[in-house]
Amino acid sequence: MEEEKEKRISKEEDSGYGLTTDNNNCRLTGGDNCGLANKSSCGLTDGDNYGLADSDNYRLATDDQTPFSENAETRRLQNAFGEALGDLPLPDEVREEWTTFLQRQAQQKRKLYLRICLSGGVAATIALLLLLWSPWHITDKDGMMQNIEIFTALHAPEQITTIEENGRIIVSTPPATTTRLTLEDGSHILLSANSRLEYPKEFSSQESRTVNLTGEARFEVTKDAHRPFIVSTDKMQTQVLGTVFDVNAYPGNAPAVTLYQGRVKVGKAASPLEQEIVPGQCATLTTSGDIRLTKATQTEKEGWTKDEFYYDNTEMITVLQNIGTWYNISVICHSADLLHKRVHFRFSRNVPIKTLLNVLNDLGIAHFQYKDKQIVVE
Repeated sequence: MEEEKEKRISKEEDSGYGLTTDNNNCRLTGGDNCGLANKSSCGLTDGDNYGLADSDNYRLATDDQTPFSENAETRRLQNAFGEALGDLPLPDEVREEWTTFLQRQAQQKRKLYLRICLSGGVAATIALLLLLWSPWHITDKDGMMQNIEIFTALHAPEQITTIEENGRIIVSTPPATTTRLTLEDGSHILLSANSRLEYPKEFSSQESRTVNLTGEARFEVTKDAHRPFIVSTDKMQTQVLGTVFDVNAYPGNAPAVTLYQGRVKVGKAASPLEQEIVPGQCATLTTSGDIRLTKATQTEKEGWTKDEFYYDNTEMITVLQNIGTWYNISVICHSADLLHKRVHFRFSRNVPIKTLLNVLNDLGIAHFQYKDKQIVVE
């Protein structure tokens, strides 16, 4: 019996999701959400087992020694607190709130039972009402469904490819994959998913060091006062002597440069006009051709370098663009208003797209689904 319980708990922990407490415990797995409405919201004790339908997604761990996970469980609580408070809390704050919750549960010294009795007839009625009165069916003023293209999938390889021809090297990455490169001058580059970098095998001793980027990359450039380092994209050019910065230049998105160390000059491609930026700033090329400077949120901008989606009070359109470019999946939104909603969200990038969308649905801001090889947001 003990062996069977350990296997069940192990299986649940491997899923990477859930809420776990001691004693009067409640654990939800598989990416499905549990709303703790008040201090007596849910919980089962003494090994009571609760299963929904034919799934193992809802199980309760009764092992008092089960620790609070630092990974997915903390992330889910952070996301929930962030949406409720309008600010993404720190992990320590989440753990403190969770500890308080456990103590309150222990003081109550009573069993809490969660029962869902939903007959087939009631379920069908609710399903019909949801279909007729669903908030996700968004139409414009003419009664037509809006189809706003946020990102269109690009042609990408299935694995990292490196091609060398005529003294130049071309490296391409597949979706959800990054790779590190070291150039001939000692500069280091982290190439993001769904991206392409072209550069000379050897830089000239007298000319500038120029590389061509499509997609996103982090550059740590070796200083050379006589040979400036230039990152050229389709619409934007960045020139440096030696520094650390990110360039985001996916097709269809506004190109942007975020500076972490040193100084860089950015400008529109084939234009003599340049704008110098300092650490902590982000320069974005607008549709009118102007350079817009904003304060960069370093944690958010660096999230992809740490295999995370990290957003704290970020517009939905930015979140959708980043998800589309990372997974190389087209993204369609049925409501322009949703694109300006503010999101507080943090989660791993190393998960399947359907898992990520389930977690996003937990936020209750919009309805995310993956169908016909594209992400639809309503």
